[in-house]
Amino acid sequence: MPPRFLKGVHKMKKKNIIITLLILLLIAGVGIGTWTLAASTYGTSSDPLITLSYLNDKVMPAVLSEFQKKMDAKVSELTNSYEKRIKELEDKLNNSAGGGSGTFSVVELKNGQSISCSEGAEIMLRSGSAQAWSEISDLTSGSPLELGGMLVQNHMYTIPYSGGGLGVISDSTLLIRGSYKIN
Repeated sequence: MPPRFLKGVHKMKKKNIIITLLILLLIAGVGIGTWTLAASTYGTSSDPLITLSYLNDKVMPAVLSEFQKKMDAKVSELTNSYEKRIKELEDKLNNSAGGGSGTFSVVELKNGQSISCSEGAEIMLRSGSAQAWSEISDLTSGSPLELGGMLVQNHMYTIPYSGGGLGVISDSTLLIRGSYKIN
């Protein structure tokens, strides 16, 4: 059993610890209350963190200017890309045999020559005689012309797939709309 004088010291220590803890809790409470009060008064309409005029006069013009620069750069990049692609397609269209335009080209072929066309090309035999060397569609009669079938003059034919065409049996004149290659 500890001596009697130590019992009093032990009670004093407990009392000091409790007083110290109460003082710390009081300080923490006052600190939290002060911080809460300070935080609640900042950023109100009577005491804003940033004034509206600062936002309107300084921040917004800078943000809009940067946005405009980035948009202009992107628009320029896309414009150049699309113009390049359009130029490529125009060159491809202009370099294809027969021009590939929306108008008919007059093509004169000699006996024994043949012609192959792109998908969707249209052909009309104006004079001479020609024979289909692939299946083609007779738009005038609404029926298919089988392989080896003879074309009828002034009938409109279409080529259903790329590479289809016809062979000429006698000197012939054709009207063709679409890309073609004379063989």
